[in-house]
Amino acid sequence: MPVDSRAQEGNGAAAGLSARAPGGWTLGSIYALGMLTLVYAFNYFDRLLISLLFPFIQKDLDLTDTQLGLLTGLIFVLVYSFMGIPIARIADRKSRKVIIGLGFSFWSLMTVLTGFAQNFWHLAATRFLMGAGEAAGTPSSTSMLSDLFNPMKRPIAFSIMVSGTSLSSLVLTPAAGWIAEIHGWRTVYWLAGSIGMVLGLLLLTTVKEPLRGQFDKRDEAEQPMAELEKPAFRESLAFMLRQRTFIFITLSASLLIISFYAYTVWGTTFLVRVHQISVGESASVLGPVRGICGLAGGLTGGVVLARLMRRDTRWQFWLPTICFVIVGLAQYLFLYSSDLWVIAIGAGIDSFAVTMAVPLISLLLVQVMPPEIRTFGMAFYLLANSMLGDIMGPLAVGLMNDSFGAIWGDEAIRYSMSITAAVAVVAGPFMLLAGRYLEADAETARNWRR
Repeated sequence: MPVDSRAQEGNGAAAGLSARAPGGWTLGSIYALGMLTLVYAFNYFDRLLISLLFPFIQKDLDLTDTQLGLLTGLIFVLVYSFMGIPIARIADRKSRKVIIGLGFSFWSLMTVLTGFAQNFWHLAATRFLMGAGEAAGTPSSTSMLSDLFNPMKRPIAFSIMVSGTSLSSLVLTPAAGWIAEIHGWRTVYWLAGSIGMVLGLLLLTTVKEPLRGQFDKRDEAEQPMAELEKPAFRESLAFMLRQRTFIFITLSASLLIISFYAYTVWGTTFLVRVHQISVGESASVLGPVRGICGLAGGLTGGVVLARLMRRDTRWQFWLPTICFVIVGLAQYLFLYSSDLWVIAIGAGIDSFAVTMAVPLISLLLVQVMPPEIRTFGMAFYLLANSMLGDIMGPLAVGLMNDSFGAIWGDEAIRYSMSITAAVAVVAGPFMLLAGRYLEADAETARNWRR
């Protein structure tokens, strides 16, 4: 098959950037990547810990399914989404590692305080404030990572950072499940938050802030991004809304998140209710499977895409679209199997496909975002993801469970999750639509305000 000329041009441009500045695997960049991966892991783990421990918390505090949907969705996501924008504006002007470190420490403190909750409103307060802290994590980390590595190295670097979710599933989730079985759910929150606060302090004191936009200059004479006048909020927002690639990718990813978070939040509760599997057993079997498969998906995604794009650059849209379809099918395997190991296979395939797709989406977004507003752009993307996906997915399943429970009893959760699983497949066509506009939007981003 002939090599696509656009792939040759893209490789040539990236090689030129690489020649001007290393942006590769130095001790400093590897250490910073390791710390950002840990931030990503705890961002994911602390946020979803309540879904793992909900059977214990529900029994202890007498909560309903709808209340869990509110705690994992609306209450957390509202502040997470809207705080992301002002925090991103600060991060586009000030030190990103300080923003990340302070945010990590704060949400870890809220994790500790969650362990002291005595009712729904206590949980709501700590979840609300946890969302404010976590808003500092992913947008700033994505922006910082793009300035630690040049375009040739970014696919692998992004894949490694996103594999933090797999680290969470492989190590943190099984540990949390067994600690909760033996010492109670509150102890899990106290330990997780304490470790996070230590790591936040370590990041603040040992990681170096990279030069902003150092690998995005078109030529050596161009002024560094860090020295350019920063765009106003209205100008930044208007630019992102004009980028059609950004709009379609955001819509596609939001639909995927509806499916993914509904499955992630309610998966353990589904196994407890329908299959009478304990939280500890679920965590010890599914945690490692999800972790290993997720790690494999995250680490191979960038490598596979790089090889495929030598043949045709459209694979950067085709590959995540295929992943979306696989996610939906894997969730049906999880929901309609009776054997624990077949269920584990479904969970593993889902984790593989999701963690392969997520860094590929980030790589696409970076191409259509100017470096001056990259943190803002990622925050706006996460705002849309959260408002559509994080809120609608878990809350919809909770509401359907409470509504269908009178008809189907414990089986209601299976049918509720079946509806959200189908949404992942619907996400695919919007990703393909985004591909029609990438080349023009990437050129617009490169030339913005030049």
